[in-house]
Amino acid sequence: MLWTPRVALPHRLALLSYLGIDLVDTTEALWRGQQGEIVDATLGVASGPDAPRSCRCPACREMPETPGSEHALHAMLDEMDRIRAVVSAGRLRELVEARLTAEPLLAEILRYADRDLRGLLDERVPVVSSVQRGYVLRESQRRPEVLRFRARLLERYRPPASKRCLLLVPCSKTKPYRSSRSHRRFQRALEGVPNLERVHTVSVTSPLGVVPRELEDTYPARHYDIPVTGEWDEAEREAVRAAVGHLLSKGRYDHTVVHLDPIEYGFLADLFESAPRVTWTATDHRTTSGPALAALRSAVEQAVGGSPPTPGGPLTVVREELAQVAAYQFGAAAAELLFAAPVRLAGRPWFQRLTDGNGTDLATWREPRGLFQLTVAGGRRLAPAHPLEVHLDPNVRLAGDLFAPGVTSADPAIRAGDAVLLVQNGELFGVGEAALPGRLMTELGRGIAVHVRHRARPEAPPTPPTPT
Repeated sequence: MLWTPRVALPHRLALLSYLGIDLVDTTEALWRGQQGEIVDATLGVASGPDAPRSCRCPACREMPETPGSEHALHAMLDEMDRIRAVVSAGRLRELVEARLTAEPLLAEILRYADRDLRGLLDERVPVVSSVQRGYVLRESQRRPEVLRFRARLLERYRPPASKRCLLLVPCSKTKPYRSSRSHRRFQRALEGVPNLERVHTVSVTSPLGVVPRELEDTYPARHYDIPVTGEWDEAEREAVRAAVGHLLSKGRYDHTVVHLDPIEYGFLADLFESAPRVTWTATDHRTTSGPALAALRSAVEQAVGGSPPTPGGPLTVVREELAQVAAYQFGAAAAELLFAAPVRLAGRPWFQRLTDGNGTDLATWREPRGLFQLTVAGGRRLAPAHPLEVHLDPNVRLAGDLFAPGVTSADPAIRAGDAVLLVQNGELFGVGEAALPGRLMTELGRGIAVHVRHRARPEAPPTPPTPT
């Protein structure tokens, strides 16, 4: 248990909680109040005529001029209630960033934490979420889920092999991008273009760098908003350049169509110097104008119009795209096993079922989640790569979910929300969704570790021969 004596003030509580401090006291806040200072969760500590006195706590209503330590106590309790609420909503980091303006020291500490405690902070952030998040400050670019997305894109993701034209487009406020007004206009402008499935649409954005169309539903690409001014700072430019350079080096593109403002995105120009056939189509600085959309269609037609049809048709492209989602989720080796032939797809664009040649389900993919859920058959395919395994105590007999005391070891790379394999006595026991990061599954003595989705049925013993 960690205690920070005489450190806590209302505006500091969020950061202390975020950094794992378990115990705080009201000593400093009460002392400041006795000195006639006003403590405030938003503005920090103030005194004199400029101190904020708009609080509606009982002390401020009864003694508006000298509320003293009673106001400080109410301010501490109110902020603690607020922290409990945002923790339950999964939005503590947002509150931490909102409190940074109250005291420069808070920003310093958060910068050290993001640098030196990155692994521990990442460990506590789930891989799935339905919470809409705002990335407003520069500190927002260092959030664990942002750094994780960038790292997985560079380490695990490869452009689908059938894509021959890279199409770079701006992001949009509406998520996923394909549902936005601007992206729908892009799509309408390209309707009827032959071999359109060979075009790889990638959105350029901050703070994620780039988001390929097939990753639009993953977290946090589906759940974020940013202030848009058309001005990029150096950290944002570096992230975008690294991601675009990765696509150009790993993709099999014959042509690159850049449907971006050439002034705003001029920092990308040198990346295309060695790329074959690059066309900028938004030369009037407006991506949705009539001339820009006409130029977009013309450039894409020239890029893929003469290409041969994709072997296997659009279904091959969908399979390649989903395979890259699996690579982003599990790693390239596991994704290759999951999509090894024979494999088939069934379902609708917002819901896909991955089956083997015999019709047995291997995994499912749903648009709101953006990542795969495994079946036992899918787990068996992935097992040789040993991805995200949770090992059960040999004596555990599960009737429902797996609790922490029943875990003997777990992959430290597991994060809450991950699809995991349950292994017992060296055999696949089942599959499920992690409720805890892997390390905490063995450190905690209570609580659900894995929500078990499917359990393997033991093979029936061979039928003895009928005596004659």
